[in-house]
Amino acid sequence: MVREKVLDELEKNRGKQISGEQIAKDIGVSRAAVWKAINSLKKNGMNIKSTTGGGYCLNEDDDTLNFKSLKPLCKCKYIGNDLIIIPETTSTNESIKQNYSNKNDGFVLIAEKQTNGKGRMGRNFNSPEGGAYISILLKPSFKINDLSFLTLLAAVSVCDAINKCINIEPKIKWVNDIMINNKKICGILTEASIEGETGDIKNIIVGIGINIRTNISKMPKDIRDIATSLSDICVNPPRRAIVIAEILNSFENYYDIFLKENGKDKILEIYSQNLCCINKKIHVYNSFENYDAICKGVNKSGNLIVINSEGKTKILKSGEIRILTDSLIK
Repeated sequence: MVREKVLDELEKNRGKQISGEQIAKDIGVSRAAVWKAINSLKKNGMNIKSTTGGGYCLNEDDDTLNFKSLKPLCKCKYIGNDLIIIPETTSTNESIKQNYSNKNDGFVLIAEKQTNGKGRMGRNFNSPEGGAYISILLKPSFKINDLSFLTLLAAVSVCDAINKCINIEPKIKWVNDIMINNKKICGILTEASIEGETGDIKNIIVGIGINIRTNISKMPKDIRDIATSLSDICVNPPRRAIVIAEILNSFENYYDIFLKENGKDKILEIYSQNLCCINKKIHVYNSFENYDAICKGVNKSGNLIVINSEGKTKILKSGEIRILTDSLIK
């Protein structure tokens, strides 16, 4: 398709001017065909500058998200080798279940907007434009007891990616919220399909939703005070394609570490270093109880260790926490 070939040439020369004549020559079409393709790309919102006699330039900060802008930035061996980007869906996790479950290990689906995003404990995950909503399909051979580690390594991957993009170290609020300045910038939801007869894992979907150039002021009132976006933190936030690529690159790196001998210990070590709640007073709540406690870290399974007001140690396998104080308690 001419349009895709023209886009490829623009991406390869991002930030530089390239003449219509040169593009036409490189892809073997007429200049009129190039002009038509450029106009089509502009109508789709791409920031392409046209100069009479100077050709065309795809601006460096153009934030259009497409295969051509993302794929060259991915350095993965298998995560995202098969990758689809769509403008909108109800939920990327649900879309994989319904439409792409037969895809190979490492398939990635990305949406620019979700109309019915899913959070933990059945909650809605607000997913407006400006963010990136990523689901990674995995078909592993490990035991179901290790399933929770996928959430942990995904959280570490996002922290690593954000740090590489903007040189800021996010923190993790157990179990899956990525925080900057005490506000949530990313959420993670891991879901598994289990074989009914054998109990073996059929596949795993790791969903990651991150606010990149999201307008938080347009979110529902109850979310505005607790959410943030990279565009709130940076004067010039990175392109979504750059952030997504770094997340996928980091995810594959940590997933490979996890699959190696003693890999779980390494993931737990890094995860613990990024936790924001250790030795702080927290409030624990779930469907059947809530209480104040002191967070003491995570155990070998990634479960949270807390000490309640009676001095008893409790292990949290599920539920939510809210940090009550930033001061460390010894």
